[in-house]
Amino acid sequence: MAMKTDEISFKDPIVDLFYPTAEKRAQLKKRRVVLESYPQDYVANLELERVAELICPHYQYRILRMFGEMCCDEEVIAYRCDILEDFLEHPALAETVRKVIEVIVQNDRRSIYGLNEPDSFTKLDSAIEAFDAFVKAIDIMHDFYEKHGGKFKSAGVKKLFDCFEQHHADKSFATLKKELEQLKQALKDRIRSVTVGINLDERLVPISAGIVDYSNQPYTLKPSLFDKIIYHGAKFPEKNVVKSLKTKYADNEYGEEKLVNTADEELFKELSSLTDDYIRRINKVMAQYQKIGFEEMFGLDYQLEYYLGAVKLIELCRSAGMGMCRPKILPAGERRADMKGLYDLVYFSESRLWNLRHKDEQKSVVPNDIELGEETGFYLLTGANNGGKTTFIRGLGICYALAQLGMYVPAESCELSPADFIFTHFPKEEQTGINTSRFTTEIKEFKTISDVITDRSLLLMNESIQSTTPQECVEIAEELVRIFCIIGVRGVFATHLTDLAEKCGELNADKRLRSKTASIVVCADEKTGERLYKIKRGLPQKTSCAYSVFKQFGIDIDAVAERAAKHEKD
Repeated sequence: MAMKTDEISFKDPIVDLFYPTAEKRAQLKKRRVVLESYPQDYVANLELERVAELICPHYQYRILRMFGEMCCDEEVIAYRCDILEDFLEHPALAETVRKVIEVIVQNDRRSIYGLNEPDSFTKLDSAIEAFDAFVKAIDIMHDFYEKHGGKFKSAGVKKLFDCFEQHHADKSFATLKKELEQLKQALKDRIRSVTVGINLDERLVPISAGIVDYSNQPYTLKPSLFDKIIYHGAKFPEKNVVKSLKTKYADNEYGEEKLVNTADEELFKELSSLTDDYIRRINKVMAQYQKIGFEEMFGLDYQLEYYLGAVKLIELCRSAGMGMCRPKILPAGERRADMKGLYDLVYFSESRLWNLRHKDEQKSVVPNDIELGEETGFYLLTGANNGGKTTFIRGLGICYALAQLGMYVPAESCELSPADFIFTHFPKEEQTGINTSRFTTEIKEFKTISDVITDRSLLLMNESIQSTTPQECVEIAEELVRIFCIIGVRGVFATHLTDLAEKCGELNADKRLRSKTASIVVCADEKTGERLYKIKRGLPQKTSCAYSVFKQFGIDIDAVAERAAKHEKD
Protein backbone atom coordinates (compact mmCIF):
# COMPACT_ATOMS: atom_id res chain seq x y z
CA MET A 1 0.00 0.00 0.00
CA ALA A 2 1.34 3.43 -0.94
CA MET A 3 2.13 5.72 1.97
CA LYS A 4 0.14 8.93 2.13
CA THR A 5 2.10 12.15 2.03
CA ASP A 6 0.98 13.02 5.52
CA GLU A 7 2.12 9.64 6.89
CA ILE A 8 5.78 10.12 5.95
CA SER A 9 8.07 10.25 8.94
CA PHE A 10 10.01 13.51 9.01
CA LYS A 11 13.14 14.40 10.88
CA ASP A 12 13.13 17.73 12.65
CA PRO A 13 13.95 20.31 9.96
CA ILE A 14 17.33 22.01 9.84
CA VAL A 15 15.50 25.32 10.31
CA ASP A 16 12.22 25.15 12.21
CA LEU A 17 9.58 27.57 10.93
CA PHE A 18 7.02 26.51 13.55
CA TYR A 19 9.00 26.70 16.79
CA PRO A 20 11.59 29.38 17.64
CA THR A 21 13.62 26.93 19.73
CA ALA A 22 13.91 23.19 20.26
CA GLU A 23 12.76 23.76 23.84
CA LYS A 24 9.52 25.40 22.67
CA ARG A 25 8.92 22.51 20.27
CA ALA A 26 9.36 19.96 23.04
CA GLN A 27 7.07 21.90 25.40
CA LEU A 28 4.23 22.12 22.91
CA LYS A 29 4.51 18.50 21.85
CA LYS A 30 4.33 17.51 25.51
CA ARG A 31 1.33 19.80 25.95
CA ARG A 32 -0.43 18.16 23.00
CA VAL A 33 -0.01 14.73 24.58
CA VAL A 34 -1.58 15.98 27.83
CA LEU A 35 -4.53 17.60 26.02
CA GLU A 36 -5.27 14.41 24.13
CA SER A 37 -6.84 13.10 27.34
CA TYR A 38 -9.44 15.91 27.16
CA PRO A 39 -12.71 15.57 25.17
CA GLN A 40 -11.82 15.84 21.49
CA ASP A 41 -15.28 16.79 20.19
CA TYR A 42 -14.03 20.24 19.17
CA VAL A 43 -12.20 18.77 16.16
CA ALA A 44 -15.37 17.47 14.53
CA ASN A 45 -17.72 20.19 15.83
CA LEU A 46 -15.52 23.02 14.53
CA GLU A 47 -14.68 21.02 11.39
CA LEU A 48 -10.98 21.63 11.96
CA GLU A 49 -10.06 18.82 9.59
CA ARG A 50 -11.72 20.83 6.83
CA VAL A 51 -9.97 24.01 7.97
CA ALA A 52 -6.58 22.24 7.93
CA GLU A 53 -7.33 21.01 4.42
CA LEU A 54 -8.13 24.54 3.26
CA ILE A 55 -4.70 25.67 4.47
CA CYS A 56 -2.48 22.69 3.71
CA PRO A 57 -4.23 19.88 1.76
CA HIS A 58 -1.19 17.61 1.44
CA TYR A 59 -0.32 17.71 5.13
CA GLN A 60 -3.68 18.44 6.75
CA TYR A 61 -3.26 15.88 9.53
CA ARG A 62 0.06 17.37 10.61
CA ILE A 63 -1.67 20.76 10.86
CA LEU A 64 -4.52 19.10 12.73
CA ARG A 65 -2.02 17.82 15.30
CA MET A 66 -0.74 21.39 15.70
CA PHE A 67 -4.30 22.55 16.42
CA GLY A 68 -4.20 19.98 19.23
CA GLU A 69 -1.38 21.88 20.95
CA MET A 70 -3.73 24.77 21.77
CA CYS A 71 -0.67 27.00 21.86
CA CYS A 72 -0.91 29.76 24.48
CA ASP A 73 2.73 30.83 24.09
CA GLU A 74 2.79 34.40 22.79
CA GLU A 75 6.38 34.00 21.57
CA VAL A 76 5.54 30.98 19.41
CA ILE A 77 2.39 32.58 17.99
CA ALA A 78 4.28 35.80 17.15
CA TYR A 79 7.13 33.78 15.60
CA ARG A 80 4.72 32.08 13.19
CA CYS A 81 2.74 35.23 12.40
CA ASP A 82 5.94 37.14 11.62
CA ILE A 83 7.01 34.45 9.14
CA LEU A 84 3.58 34.46 7.54
CA GLU A 85 3.75 38.24 7.14
CA ASP A 86 7.09 38.00 5.34
CA PHE A 87 5.58 35.51 2.88
CA LEU A 88 2.51 37.71 2.44
CA GLU A 89 4.46 40.90 1.84
CA HIS A 90 7.10 39.39 -0.45
CA PRO A 91 5.56 37.06 -3.08
CA ALA A 92 8.97 36.48 -4.68
CA LEU A 93 10.17 34.97 -1.39
CA ALA A 94 7.54 32.24 -1.49
CA GLU A 95 8.19 31.49 -5.15
CA THR A 96 11.97 31.25 -4.71
CA VAL A 97 12.00 29.19 -1.54
CA ARG A 98 9.34 26.82 -2.88
CA LYS A 99 11.40 26.19 -6.03
CA VAL A 100 14.61 25.60 -4.10
CA ILE A 101 13.09 23.24 -1.55
CA GLU A 102 11.33 21.26 -4.28
CA VAL A 103 14.64 20.74 -6.06
CA ILE A 104 16.41 19.60 -2.90
CA VAL A 105 13.62 17.33 -1.70
CA GLN A 106 12.93 15.76 -5.09
CA ASN A 107 16.65 15.10 -5.64
CA ASP A 108 16.82 13.39 -2.27
CA ARG A 109 13.75 11.31 -2.98
CA ARG A 110 14.53 10.23 -6.53
CA SER A 111 18.20 10.50 -7.27
CA ILE A 112 21.05 11.44 -5.04
CA TYR A 113 21.04 8.99 -2.16
CA GLY A 114 20.76 6.01 -4.51
CA LEU A 115 23.60 6.98 -6.83
CA ASN A 116 26.75 6.17 -4.93
CA GLU A 117 27.15 2.97 -7.01
CA PRO A 118 26.05 3.89 -10.55
CA ASP A 119 26.49 1.13 -13.09
CA SER A 120 25.61 2.89 -16.33
CA PHE A 121 26.24 6.15 -18.10
CA THR A 122 22.49 6.81 -17.92
CA LYS A 123 22.63 6.75 -14.12
CA LEU A 124 25.76 8.86 -14.19
CA ASP A 125 23.84 11.43 -16.23
CA SER A 126 21.02 11.38 -13.66
CA ALA A 127 23.49 11.81 -10.81
CA ILE A 128 25.15 14.78 -12.47
CA GLU A 129 21.80 16.42 -13.22
CA ALA A 130 20.71 15.96 -9.60
CA PHE A 131 23.89 17.38 -8.09
CA ASP A 132 23.96 20.21 -10.62
CA ALA A 133 20.35 21.17 -9.77
CA PHE A 134 21.21 21.11 -6.07
CA VAL A 135 24.22 23.41 -6.52
CA LYS A 136 22.17 25.82 -8.62
CA ALA A 137 19.41 25.84 -5.96
CA ILE A 138 21.85 26.88 -3.25
CA ASP A 139 23.27 29.56 -5.54
CA ILE A 140 19.74 30.83 -6.24
CA MET A 141 19.07 31.24 -2.51
CA HIS A 142 22.40 33.02 -2.09
CA ASP A 143 21.73 35.45 -4.96
CA PHE A 144 18.17 36.10 -3.75
CA TYR A 145 19.35 36.82 -0.21
CA GLU A 146 22.03 39.24 -1.40
CA LYS A 147 19.39 41.15 -3.34
CA HIS A 148 16.41 41.05 -0.94
CA GLY A 149 17.72 39.91 2.46
CA GLY A 150 17.38 43.31 4.09
CA LYS A 151 13.61 43.35 3.55
CA PHE A 152 12.72 40.38 5.76
CA LYS A 153 11.65 40.99 9.35
CA SER A 154 10.84 37.59 10.81
CA ALA A 155 13.38 35.63 12.83
CA GLY A 156 12.32 32.42 11.09
CA VAL A 157 12.96 33.61 7.53
CA LYS A 158 16.27 35.14 8.61
CA LYS A 159 17.31 31.81 10.16
CA LEU A 160 16.34 30.01 6.96
CA PHE A 161 18.60 32.21 4.84
CA ASP A 162 21.38 32.13 7.43
CA CYS A 163 21.36 28.36 7.12
CA PHE A 164 21.65 28.46 3.34
CA GLU A 165 24.31 31.15 3.53
CA GLN A 166 26.39 29.07 5.92
CA HIS A 167 26.22 26.13 3.55
CA HIS A 168 27.01 28.32 0.56
CA ALA A 169 30.13 29.63 2.33
CA ASP A 170 31.18 26.23 3.67
CA LYS A 171 34.24 24.59 2.13
CA SER A 172 32.23 21.40 1.62
CA PHE A 173 29.97 23.26 -0.80
CA ALA A 174 32.95 24.74 -2.62
CA THR A 175 34.47 21.26 -2.87
CA LEU A 176 31.15 19.89 -4.09
CA LYS A 177 31.02 22.43 -6.90
CA LYS A 178 34.62 21.68 -7.87
CA GLU A 179 34.17 17.91 -7.83
CA LEU A 180 30.93 18.27 -9.75
CA GLU A 181 32.63 20.22 -12.53
CA GLN A 182 35.31 17.54 -12.76
CA LEU A 183 32.65 14.85 -12.87
CA LYS A 184 30.75 16.69 -15.59
CA GLN A 185 33.94 17.01 -17.62
CA ALA A 186 34.78 13.36 -17.09
CA LEU A 187 31.35 12.29 -18.32
CA LYS A 188 31.52 14.69 -21.24
CA ASP A 189 34.83 13.13 -22.26
CA ARG A 190 33.78 9.61 -21.33
CA ILE A 191 35.57 6.64 -22.82
CA ARG A 192 34.16 5.60 -26.19
CA SER A 193 37.14 3.56 -27.39
CA VAL A 194 40.57 2.37 -26.24
CA THR A 195 43.85 1.62 -27.99
CA VAL A 196 45.23 -1.66 -26.71
CA GLY A 197 48.75 -3.00 -26.79
CA ILE A 198 49.05 -6.81 -26.73
CA ASN A 199 52.24 -8.79 -26.20
CA LEU A 200 52.42 -12.14 -27.97
CA ASP A 201 54.71 -15.14 -27.52
CA GLU A 202 56.46 -16.94 -30.38
CA ARG A 203 53.27 -18.87 -31.11
CA LEU A 204 51.28 -15.58 -31.35
CA VAL A 205 49.43 -16.38 -28.14
CA PRO A 206 48.63 -13.25 -26.13
CA ILE A 207 50.62 -13.24 -22.92
CA SER A 208 49.88 -9.72 -21.61
CA ALA A 209 47.89 -6.65 -22.56
CA GLY A 210 47.64 -3.00 -21.61
CA ILE A 211 45.77 0.15 -22.59
CA VAL A 212 47.88 2.51 -24.64
CA ASP A 213 45.30 5.29 -25.00
CA TYR A 214 41.56 5.98 -24.76
CA SER A 215 39.30 8.33 -26.74
CA ASN A 216 35.89 9.92 -26.53
CA GLN A 217 35.30 8.92 -30.16
CA PRO A 218 33.95 5.46 -31.02
CA TYR A 219 36.27 3.00 -32.80
CA THR A 220 34.94 1.43 -35.98
CA LEU A 221 35.47 -2.32 -35.75
CA LYS A 222 37.26 -3.89 -38.69
CA PRO A 223 36.11 -7.48 -39.21
CA SER A 224 39.59 -8.79 -39.73
CA LEU A 225 40.66 -12.33 -38.87
CA PHE A 226 43.02 -10.92 -36.22
CA ASP A 227 40.16 -9.04 -34.52
CA LYS A 228 38.06 -12.17 -34.45
CA ILE A 229 40.88 -14.23 -33.01
CA ILE A 230 41.77 -11.75 -30.29
CA TYR A 231 38.31 -10.52 -29.30
CA HIS A 232 36.09 -13.46 -30.28
CA GLY A 233 33.72 -11.00 -31.91
CA ALA A 234 32.85 -9.41 -28.54
CA LYS A 235 31.17 -6.01 -28.58
CA PHE A 236 30.98 -3.52 -25.73
CA PRO A 237 27.42 -2.24 -25.05
CA GLU A 238 27.77 1.52 -24.86
CA LYS A 239 25.50 2.06 -21.86
CA ASN A 240 27.26 -0.38 -19.56
CA VAL A 241 30.16 0.73 -17.44
CA VAL A 242 32.93 -1.67 -18.41
CA LYS A 243 33.67 -2.89 -14.90
CA SER A 244 30.34 -4.70 -14.84
CA LEU A 245 31.36 -6.79 -17.86
CA LYS A 246 34.01 -8.70 -15.92
CA THR A 247 31.41 -10.94 -14.37
CA LYS A 248 30.26 -12.01 -17.81
CA TYR A 249 33.66 -13.60 -18.48
CA ALA A 250 34.21 -15.27 -15.10
CA ASP A 251 33.94 -19.00 -14.51
CA ASN A 252 30.28 -19.96 -14.33
CA GLU A 253 28.64 -22.11 -11.72
CA TYR A 254 28.93 -25.22 -13.91
CA GLY A 255 32.70 -24.95 -14.07
CA GLU A 256 32.69 -24.28 -17.81
CA GLU A 257 35.78 -22.76 -19.42
CA LYS A 258 36.12 -18.98 -19.51
CA LEU A 259 35.21 -17.27 -22.76
CA VAL A 260 38.44 -15.28 -22.76
CA ASN A 261 42.02 -16.17 -22.00
CA THR A 262 44.22 -14.78 -19.26
CA ALA A 263 45.49 -11.89 -21.40
CA ASP A 264 41.93 -10.77 -22.16
CA GLU A 265 41.04 -10.97 -18.49
CA GLU A 266 43.93 -8.65 -17.64
CA LEU A 267 42.72 -6.30 -20.34
CA PHE A 268 39.25 -6.09 -18.78
CA LYS A 269 40.76 -5.43 -15.39
CA GLU A 270 42.66 -2.47 -16.78
CA LEU A 271 39.55 -1.17 -18.50
CA SER A 272 37.74 -1.54 -15.20
CA SER A 273 40.36 0.56 -13.41
CA LEU A 274 39.67 3.39 -15.87
CA THR A 275 35.91 3.27 -15.43
CA ASP A 276 36.35 3.04 -11.68
CA ASP A 277 37.45 6.65 -11.93
CA TYR A 278 33.81 7.59 -12.48
CA ILE A 279 32.76 5.72 -9.39
CA ARG A 280 35.46 7.40 -7.32
CA ARG A 281 34.34 10.82 -8.52
CA ILE A 282 30.69 10.06 -7.75
CA ASN A 283 31.61 8.91 -4.26
CA LYS A 284 33.67 12.04 -3.64
CA VAL A 285 30.78 14.25 -4.70
CA MET A 286 28.39 12.18 -2.61
CA ALA A 287 30.62 12.57 0.44
CA GLN A 288 30.61 16.35 0.08
CA TYR A 289 26.83 16.41 -0.34
CA GLN A 290 26.31 14.38 2.81
CA LYS A 291 28.58 16.75 4.73
CA ILE A 292 26.20 19.56 3.85
CA GLY A 293 23.41 17.53 5.47
CA PHE A 294 20.27 18.60 3.63
CA GLU A 295 18.45 15.33 4.20
CA GLU A 296 16.37 17.11 6.88
CA MET A 297 14.76 19.25 4.17
CA PHE A 298 11.82 16.84 4.26
CA GLY A 299 10.74 18.42 7.56
CA LEU A 300 11.01 21.92 6.15
CA ASP A 301 8.98 20.90 3.10
CA TYR A 302 5.65 20.53 4.93
CA GLN A 303 6.26 23.71 6.94
CA LEU A 304 6.67 25.71 3.75
CA GLU A 305 3.57 24.00 2.37
CA TYR A 306 1.66 25.36 5.36
CA TYR A 307 2.86 28.96 4.92
CA LEU A 308 2.31 29.02 1.18
CA GLY A 309 -1.16 27.51 1.65
CA ALA A 310 -1.95 30.06 4.34
CA VAL A 311 -0.99 32.89 1.98
CA LYS A 312 -3.28 31.51 -0.74
CA LEU A 313 -6.21 31.18 1.66
CA ILE A 314 -5.74 34.70 3.02
CA GLU A 315 -5.59 36.15 -0.48
CA LEU A 316 -8.69 34.15 -1.52
CA CYS A 317 -10.73 35.51 1.39
CA ARG A 318 -9.56 39.06 0.82
CA SER A 319 -10.33 38.85 -2.90
CA ALA A 320 -13.92 37.99 -1.94
CA GLY A 321 -14.12 41.10 0.22
CA MET A 322 -13.78 39.26 3.53
CA GLY A 323 -11.37 40.19 6.29
CA MET A 324 -8.30 38.16 7.23
CA CYS A 325 -6.18 39.75 9.92
CA ARG A 326 -3.30 39.05 12.25
CA PRO A 327 -4.66 38.44 15.74
CA LYS A 328 -3.38 40.51 18.62
CA ILE A 329 -2.60 38.16 21.48
CA LEU A 330 -3.54 39.48 24.91
CA PRO A 331 -2.23 38.11 28.22
CA ALA A 332 -4.00 34.87 29.09
CA GLY A 333 -4.89 36.22 32.53
CA GLU A 334 -7.01 39.01 31.04
CA ARG A 335 -9.51 36.48 29.67
CA ARG A 336 -10.68 38.92 26.98
CA ALA A 337 -11.60 38.84 23.32
CA ASP A 338 -12.76 41.49 20.89
CA MET A 339 -13.54 40.46 17.31
CA LYS A 340 -14.97 42.66 14.58
CA GLY A 341 -16.25 41.29 11.29
CA LEU A 342 -15.97 37.67 12.43
CA TYR A 343 -17.22 34.92 10.06
CA ASP A 344 -17.11 31.16 9.70
CA LEU A 345 -14.31 30.02 7.39
CA VAL A 346 -16.03 26.69 6.68
CA TYR A 347 -19.27 28.39 5.64
CA PHE A 348 -17.25 30.83 3.50
CA SER A 349 -15.73 27.90 1.63
CA GLU A 350 -19.08 26.16 1.21
CA SER A 351 -20.88 29.30 0.02
CA ARG A 352 -18.11 30.04 -2.46
CA LEU A 353 -18.53 26.61 -4.06
CA TRP A 354 -22.32 26.99 -3.99
CA ASN A 355 -22.16 30.36 -5.74
CA LEU A 356 -19.94 28.94 -8.48
CA ARG A 357 -22.56 26.27 -9.20
CA HIS A 358 -25.74 28.30 -8.68
CA LYS A 359 -25.53 31.60 -10.51
CA ASP A 360 -29.21 32.36 -9.90
CA GLU A 361 -29.19 31.83 -6.11
CA GLN A 362 -26.14 33.36 -4.47
CA LYS A 363 -25.29 32.92 -0.79
CA SER A 364 -23.63 35.69 1.18
CA VAL A 365 -21.38 35.53 4.24
CA VAL A 366 -22.52 37.93 6.96
CA PRO A 367 -19.80 38.94 9.46
CA ASN A 368 -20.56 39.69 13.10
CA ASP A 369 -18.91 41.21 16.16
CA ILE A 370 -18.42 39.74 19.61
CA GLU A 371 -16.68 40.88 22.77
CA LEU A 372 -15.80 38.71 25.76
CA GLY A 373 -14.51 40.31 28.91
CA GLU A 374 -15.19 41.46 32.42
CA GLU A 375 -18.59 42.91 31.53
CA THR A 376 -19.76 39.78 29.71
CA GLY A 377 -17.90 36.52 29.46
CA PHE A 378 -20.68 34.10 28.58
CA TYR A 379 -23.51 34.63 26.07
CA LEU A 380 -26.87 32.92 25.66
CA LEU A 381 -27.62 32.97 21.92
CA THR A 382 -31.20 32.49 20.72
CA GLY A 383 -33.09 33.24 17.54
CA ALA A 384 -34.62 31.92 14.37
CA ASN A 385 -34.13 28.39 13.13
CA ASN A 386 -31.57 28.32 10.31
CA GLY A 387 -30.63 31.83 11.36
CA GLY A 388 -26.88 31.20 11.70
CA LYS A 389 -26.46 30.31 15.39
CA THR A 390 -24.34 27.20 14.73
CA THR A 391 -22.34 28.99 12.06
CA PHE A 392 -21.58 31.85 14.45
CA ILE A 393 -20.30 29.71 17.33
CA ARG A 394 -18.30 27.52 14.94
CA GLY A 395 -16.73 30.65 13.46
CA LEU A 396 -15.81 31.84 16.94
CA GLY A 397 -14.14 28.51 17.77
CA ILE A 398 -12.24 28.45 14.46
CA CYS A 399 -11.03 32.00 15.12
CA TYR A 400 -9.54 30.94 18.46
CA ALA A 401 -7.99 27.79 16.96
CA LEU A 402 -6.37 29.69 14.08
CA ALA A 403 -5.13 32.52 16.30
CA GLN A 404 -3.40 30.02 18.58
CA LEU A 405 -2.00 28.19 15.58
CA GLY A 406 -0.19 31.41 14.63
CA MET A 407 -2.35 31.95 11.55
CA TYR A 408 -4.36 34.95 10.37
CA VAL A 409 -8.02 34.77 11.43
CA PRO A 410 -11.32 35.32 9.54
CA ALA A 411 -12.18 38.77 10.91
CA GLU A 412 -11.60 42.44 10.20
CA SER A 413 -9.86 42.80 13.56
CA CYS A 414 -9.18 40.44 16.41
CA GLU A 415 -7.58 40.53 19.82
CA LEU A 416 -7.92 37.73 22.30
CA SER A 417 -6.47 36.04 25.34
CA PRO A 418 -5.62 32.48 24.27
CA ALA A 419 -7.77 29.64 25.62
CA ASP A 420 -6.08 26.75 27.38
CA PHE A 421 -8.60 24.47 25.63
CA ILE A 422 -11.72 24.69 23.45
CA PHE A 423 -14.57 22.59 24.82
CA THR A 424 -17.60 22.03 22.61
CA HIS A 425 -20.94 20.32 23.13
CA PHE A 426 -22.96 19.84 19.95
CA PRO A 427 -25.93 17.51 19.33
CA LYS A 428 -25.07 13.84 18.75
CA GLU A 429 -26.96 10.82 17.51
CA GLU A 430 -28.71 9.12 20.41
CA GLN A 431 -26.93 6.01 21.64
CA THR A 432 -28.60 2.78 22.67
CA GLY A 433 -28.05 0.58 25.72
CA ILE A 434 -28.24 0.78 29.50
CA ASN A 435 -27.77 4.33 30.86
CA THR A 436 -27.22 5.69 27.35
CA SER A 437 -30.26 7.90 26.76
CA ARG A 438 -29.45 11.22 25.16
CA PHE A 439 -30.11 13.10 28.39
CA THR A 440 -27.99 10.72 30.48
CA THR A 441 -25.16 10.90 27.95
CA GLU A 442 -25.24 14.72 27.96
CA ILE A 443 -25.06 14.91 31.75
CA LYS A 444 -22.06 12.54 31.78
CA GLU A 445 -20.33 14.61 29.12
CA PHE A 446 -20.83 17.83 31.07
CA LYS A 447 -19.46 16.14 34.18
CA THR A 448 -16.31 15.20 32.24
CA ILE A 449 -15.96 18.77 30.97
CA SER A 450 -16.48 20.33 34.40
CA ASP A 451 -13.70 18.19 35.86
CA VAL A 452 -11.01 19.78 33.66
CA ILE A 453 -12.37 23.11 32.38
CA THR A 454 -10.79 26.30 33.80
CA ASP A 455 -11.37 30.05 33.84
CA ARG A 456 -9.10 30.30 30.79
CA SER A 457 -11.07 27.83 28.70
CA LEU A 458 -13.56 28.49 25.88
CA LEU A 459 -16.89 26.61 25.96
CA LEU A 460 -19.22 26.45 22.93
CA MET A 461 -22.59 24.77 23.49
CA ASN A 462 -25.07 24.12 20.69
CA GLU A 463 -28.64 23.07 21.54
CA SER A 464 -27.54 21.18 24.65
CA ILE A 465 -30.08 19.89 27.19
CA GLN A 466 -33.08 19.42 24.89
CA SER A 467 -34.18 15.89 25.69
CA THR A 468 -36.35 16.24 28.78
CA THR A 469 -39.41 18.33 29.62
CA PRO A 470 -39.26 22.03 28.68
CA GLN A 471 -39.31 23.19 32.30
CA GLU A 472 -36.61 20.72 33.35
CA CYS A 473 -34.47 21.67 30.33
CA VAL A 474 -34.48 25.30 31.46
CA GLU A 475 -33.75 24.44 35.07
CA ILE A 476 -30.85 22.10 34.29
CA ALA A 477 -29.41 24.38 31.60
CA GLU A 478 -29.53 27.29 34.05
CA GLU A 479 -27.66 25.21 36.61
CA LEU A 480 -24.98 24.29 34.06
CA VAL A 481 -24.52 27.91 32.98
CA ARG A 482 -24.24 28.94 36.63
CA ILE A 483 -21.57 26.27 37.28
CA PHE A 484 -19.46 27.28 34.30
CA CYS A 485 -19.78 30.99 35.06
CA ILE A 486 -18.70 30.38 38.66
CA ILE A 487 -15.58 28.73 37.25
CA GLY A 488 -15.10 31.79 35.04
CA VAL A 489 -15.43 30.09 31.65
CA ARG A 490 -15.80 32.19 28.50
CA GLY A 491 -18.20 31.02 25.83
CA VAL A 492 -21.51 30.96 24.01
CA PHE A 493 -24.57 28.73 24.47
CA ALA A 494 -26.75 28.59 21.33
CA THR A 495 -30.18 27.43 22.40
CA HIS A 496 -33.91 27.49 21.74
CA LEU A 497 -34.55 27.81 25.48
CA THR A 498 -35.71 31.42 25.37
CA ASP A 499 -36.76 31.29 29.03
CA LEU A 500 -33.13 30.57 29.90
CA ALA A 501 -31.92 33.65 28.03
CA GLU A 502 -34.33 35.78 30.04
CA LYS A 503 -32.69 34.64 33.27
CA CYS A 504 -29.41 36.52 32.68
CA GLY A 505 -30.34 39.10 35.33
CA GLU A 506 -30.98 36.40 37.92
CA LEU A 507 -27.75 34.63 37.07
CA ASN A 508 -25.65 37.79 37.27
CA ALA A 509 -27.06 38.52 40.71
CA ASP A 510 -25.11 35.52 41.99
CA LYS A 511 -21.93 37.05 43.37
CA ARG A 512 -20.05 33.79 42.88
CA LEU A 513 -20.05 34.22 39.10
CA ARG A 514 -16.64 35.09 37.62
CA SER A 515 -18.14 35.36 34.13
CA LYS A 516 -21.21 37.54 33.65
CA THR A 517 -23.92 36.47 31.21
CA ALA A 518 -25.81 38.35 28.51
CA SER A 519 -28.47 37.55 25.93
CA ILE A 520 -27.78 37.90 22.21
CA VAL A 521 -30.07 37.03 19.30
CA VAL A 522 -29.79 36.28 15.59
CA CYS A 523 -32.02 38.65 13.68
CA ALA A 524 -34.86 37.73 11.35
CA ASP A 525 -37.71 39.70 9.86
CA GLU A 526 -40.68 38.83 12.09
CA LYS A 527 -43.18 39.40 9.28
CA THR A 528 -41.49 37.63 6.38
CA GLY A 529 -39.24 35.28 8.33
CA GLU A 530 -36.25 36.33 6.22
CA ARG A 531 -33.00 35.40 7.95
CA LEU A 532 -30.65 38.35 8.36
CA TYR A 533 -27.79 36.37 9.99
CA LYS A 534 -26.89 39.40 12.07
CA ILE A 535 -26.31 39.05 15.80
CA LYS A 536 -27.14 41.76 18.32
CA ARG A 537 -27.62 42.12 22.05
CA GLY A 538 -31.16 41.82 23.27
CA LEU A 539 -33.81 39.52 24.65
CA PRO A 540 -35.14 36.61 22.58
CA GLN A 541 -37.82 37.13 19.99
CA LYS A 542 -41.20 35.70 20.84
CA THR A 543 -40.98 33.35 17.90
CA SER A 544 -38.13 31.34 16.36
CA CYS A 545 -39.76 31.78 12.92
CA ALA A 546 -40.10 28.01 12.73
CA TYR A 547 -43.38 28.34 10.84
CA SER A 548 -41.61 30.03 7.93
CA VAL A 549 -39.31 27.00 7.69
CA PHE A 550 -42.35 24.72 7.78
CA LYS A 551 -43.99 26.72 4.97
CA GLN A 552 -40.82 26.58 2.85
CA PHE A 553 -39.83 22.97 3.33
CA GLY A 554 -42.77 21.27 5.03
CA ILE A 555 -46.15 19.84 4.01
CA ASP A 556 -48.51 21.84 1.80
CA ILE A 557 -51.89 21.43 3.54
CA ASP A 558 -53.85 22.56 0.48
CA ALA A 559 -52.10 20.03 -1.73
CA VAL A 560 -52.80 17.31 0.85
CA ALA A 561 -56.49 18.23 1.01
CA GLU A 562 -56.76 18.22 -2.78
CA ARG A 563 -55.07 14.83 -3.03
CA ALA A 564 -57.32 13.39 -0.28
CA ALA A 565 -60.46 14.63 -2.04
CA LYS A 566 -59.34 13.13 -5.33
CA HIS A 567 -58.61 9.81 -3.62
CA GLU A 568 -62.11 9.79 -2.07
CA LYS A 569 -63.74 10.27 -5.50
CA ASP A 570 -61.69 7.44 -6.99
